[in-house]
Amino acid sequence: MQRLIGPALALLDALCVAVALFGAWAFWTWRSPNLGLLVYVPYSELWLPNRFITAGGLVVAAWLFSLRRAGLHDPARLENSVAIAGGVSRSAVLVGLGILLENFLLGERVYPKGLVVPFVGGSWALLLVVRLMVFRLLLRLERPPTALNAVIVGVEEDGVKMAERLERDARHVVCLVGHLRGGAETSPLVADARILGGVDDLSELVNRHRLGMVILATRSLPRAEALSLAVLADRMGLRVLQAPYSWGVVSPRLGMARLGGLDLIDLVGIEYPTLAEQGKRTFDLVVVLIGGVLLSPFFLLVALVVKLQDGGPVFYVSRRTGRGGRMFGFYKFRSMVVHADGQRAALADRNEADGRLFKIRDDPRITPFGQFLRRTSIDEFPQLLNVLRGEMNLVGPRPLPSGDLAGIEGDAEMRYWFDLRHKVNPGITGLWQVSGRSGSGFAEMVRHDIHYIQNWSPWLDLQILAKTLPAVLRGRGAM
Repeated sequence: MQRLIGPALALLDALCVAVALFGAWAFWTWRSPNLGLLVYVPYSELWLPNRFITAGGLVVAAWLFSLRRAGLHDPARLENSVAIAGGVSRSAVLVGLGILLENFLLGERVYPKGLVVPFVGGSWALLLVVRLMVFRLLLRLERPPTALNAVIVGVEEDGVKMAERLERDARHVVCLVGHLRGGAETSPLVADARILGGVDDLSELVNRHRLGMVILATRSLPRAEALSLAVLADRMGLRVLQAPYSWGVVSPRLGMARLGGLDLIDLVGIEYPTLAEQGKRTFDLVVVLIGGVLLSPFFLLVALVVKLQDGGPVFYVSRRTGRGGRMFGFYKFRSMVVHADGQRAALADRNEADGRLFKIRDDPRITPFGQFLRRTSIDEFPQLLNVLRGEMNLVGPRPLPSGDLAGIEGDAEMRYWFDLRHKVNPGITGLWQVSGRSGSGFAEMVRHDIHYIQNWSPWLDLQILAKTLPAVLRGRGAM
């Protein structure tokens, strides 16, 4: 959900700008009743391919860029009404100056003053009102969708004060799950029910509470625990912030972070997505949104048949391991009988796969309609939801059930493979699937995963996607 907040706010901004442009156009034509005798410009033509579209596109892009630069696409920087008003106002000034520069560079007034002034003013007013309404709504919600689950490391006075500040100034950004005890803290002031454990328990707590942030609020964190925390945060994608008085974690790059009304030190905002990764994510979102809309009637029909066959749930959701070792709910159209997982132990002697995989060619748990879903890989399509939520990519190593990876740390070779897989998002399809799909063994899957991760490129992704459809049509096992 968190990954969608920024794009959702940008989409809301674009809608406000479009509405403001319509209002400005209506006001302009009302103020100039004889304009139609000279040149009539319908509102729709402001967006269609013509000599106006370049200027219009640049203006919208300028608004979105200015608002992003002002921090208005980051919920953590929506501190109060004054900060929001200041950000929108600065953006309006930049857009106004940009339009003047645009008219100068293009050598003509594409949009006259009668349209530009009400457009910039109307956009400013509409954006300000809508943003303030969104901010007030977030503050009223018991659990705002913009809030990241977080824990505070610190159970003494500093930890208590940090919790109070977060509740007062950053409730729309942080949902406090509880506190962790630093190894050197001996006099806790936090209620026992709010203490979740120590720093060593963080790995388990990340998956149990879906944590996204750790806030250091203690002056007595042992160095060993600090380094362990830094390594874990880097692996699992946790954001680590700390109060300025605490320097327990050494980081090669420090920055300041604004969290509601708090100024904290940002320790693990070190690695940012590369341009290629951003392009991969953008491509996935475009494909998923367009494909999801076009195929939604078909998905509804499949869901109806799955429901009617035995009255059970439409989706099968299993816990899979994703990037950084985080667990997530992995969606499929249900192709087996209800409570099929409970029958797996009784069928263990019929497993036809090697290594840690579990496959039975004629699995008695699969329903008649489920046979069709698996043969055509239609059961995999709900994973488009996982892609939309940022838990998966269209292409990547196939996520395995968490139970299949139990005890993997004891094998050095498997641990290396395990760590490599967790550096990237898993995928709906991958090199292993198009090279042999479920017909190849576990060792072959490991080899293909390592090759994909070490040799990834946009071209490789396109090749895998191009090979996926023929593989599905041939029905060579499930993806």
